[in-house]
Amino acid sequence: MKGNILNIERYHYTDGNGIRIMVFMKGCNLRCLWCSNPESQRYNPQLAFNKNKCVNCGRCLTQCPQQAIYIDGREVCMDYSLCRNCGRCVNACYSDARILYGKEMSVDEVMAEILKERNYFVRSKGGVTFSGGEAALQADFVRECSRRCRLEYINTAIETAGAVPWEQLWHAVEYIDEVLFDIKTLEDADFKKISREPLQLVLQNLSKLCAKGKQVRIRCPIIPGFNYSKEFIKKVVNVALENGVKQIDLLPFHQMGSYKYKSLNKPYAFKEEKALERDAVIPYADFIRANGIKCLIGG
Repeated sequence: MKGNILNIERYHYTDGNGIRIMVFMKGCNLRCLWCSNPESQRYNPQLAFNKNKCVNCGRCLTQCPQQAIYIDGREVCMDYSLCRNCGRCVNACYSDARILYGKEMSVDEVMAEILKERNYFVRSKGGVTFSGGEAALQADFVRECSRRCRLEYINTAIETAGAVPWEQLWHAVEYIDEVLFDIKTLEDADFKKISREPLQLVLQNLSKLCAKGKQVRIRCPIIPGFNYSKEFIKKVVNVALENGVKQIDLLPFHQMGSYKYKSLNKPYAFKEEKALERDAVIPYADFIRANGIKCLIGG
């Protein structure tokens, strides 16, 4: 069995407890305008061209079978409409201006990477977090990896927006120890801006996970002009209390992934927005804690 993997990153201190290894999956069925991982949205591999790193050596021109790379004056340029994301130009680039996001990996290959960190998991009570993209879209792969992790006594978590059919979600999370459940809005009209699935499906999936006894942590990205309000936090607290959720994480908006949009030839709607400082959401965290719910800023 193979999955389409964006990246595997080590030594994370967020997205679960302890020191964690993050397995980022490719593919997402949401289109959040502020997404900090736009390279994760497409399921298939995707080429990025960071022109700022390009030294215009021209080595990549002869490697492209689609002739998507060309010279304009003295600059190397790219026609994204012709690119088929084969990645041949990446190997020819000495300046790391070209990146192919995504590759197929087997369960055995991913598990080999995970098991390298076993000592860190034991000492820090950490583990593995499957993220994305939307990890539940590759339910079979996540299920098998998490099942194998359980056999190795390795803690697992999954980050999901919950906007998939219940059967698919449960198939992905049955062997998972903790579900990091994103709630981005509780307004139907706003949710329709980022998803084709109804908001009601997300809330039903959250309730079903809790009824099944899964450890669920709600995570809320706080986005200016979208959900940056105390009214949103009040509604999230009510949802948490109704479902017995004991922790809510607040993730202030940041611009750390904004540079990726240009390299992918994608528009970025939030380029003018300033990042939210931690202090900006402290009143929200205080309100959550006042309702008897644990709250972390940054997750």
